[in-house]
Amino acid sequence: MSPPRISFGIPAYSRPALLKEAIASIRAQTLPLEWEIVVCDDLGLPGTAEVVLGFDDPRITLHVHPQRVGAVGNWNACLAVARGDWVMVLHEDDALFPEYLRLVAPLLAGDAVAVCTKTLTGGALPPAPAVPARPENRIYPPAWFVKSSMTPFPGVLMRREVAMRLGGFDAAWGPLADYEFWYRLACAGPVRVVDAVGAFYRQSPEQWTANAWEEMLQKVHLLRLRIARTHLPSRPLGKWFARFFSTRNARAYQTRFGGSARVLRRMRRLERIPLRFLPSGWVWRFLRAYAG
Repeated sequence: MSPPRISFGIPAYSRPALLKEAIASIRAQTLPLEWEIVVCDDLGLPGTAEVVLGFDDPRITLHVHPQRVGAVGNWNACLAVARGDWVMVLHEDDALFPEYLRLVAPLLAGDAVAVCTKTLTGGALPPAPAVPARPENRIYPPAWFVKSSMTPFPGVLMRREVAMRLGGFDAAWGPLADYEFWYRLACAGPVRVVDAVGAFYRQSPEQWTANAWEEMLQKVHLLRLRIARTHLPSRPLGKWFARFFSTRNARAYQTRFGGSARVLRRMRRLERIPLRFLPSGWVWRFLRAYAG
């Protein structure tokens, strides 16, 4: 078969019921672009293969690793086996809404190295939201990653050639490998965000975040400091932005997961900065104006 325009790589391990939902969400797209789905099975449950075969769709194939490669290794496997010019790594517990491809398709012929939409989060896939006929889009520049990545994981389409040239996801960053990789993509070219919801990110107790949030807090602050040094012209102010948003992460994790881990106490000490009580929304607007 000739290469499709878009490849959806789904790293699968232990949630075949949700995998079925993720695949169905791609097949339900309203815009008929040529696509393929490659499910990369990291030797998880037997139900993974049963789900793929159950669709009986030649556009959906199964790639089984000869040995375990781990989460980030499986994300990179999705990039490696993809044949499309554009590729998305979609977790088996996430999903796309039916209008996703219609929202991003107009941007695929432009200069973007990655395109994504806004994302809904929750415990269960909600009804598809209404989307505007002609949504706006904006570039998400590297400096803005001092606050956060442009979107949660699902819904990011990347030029495969650029993703491979950058070396894919870096396993050394563990659960932050996506955040760090989106930042490197933004440094390689324009990342465009469509101002409409097109993807769903599932939150659950089984998420990597729930078991690795201490590591994530430490590493995300190091990444923010790196971004501030590189992209914000005033180093003291850039460091302030990094500390402000890292401590807000710490508060959010404390609320969500509880506990008083040593790393959490250390992160909260970073709050000893001027104007630490400013609302996050105000600081986010200031960052966008300051960084351009």
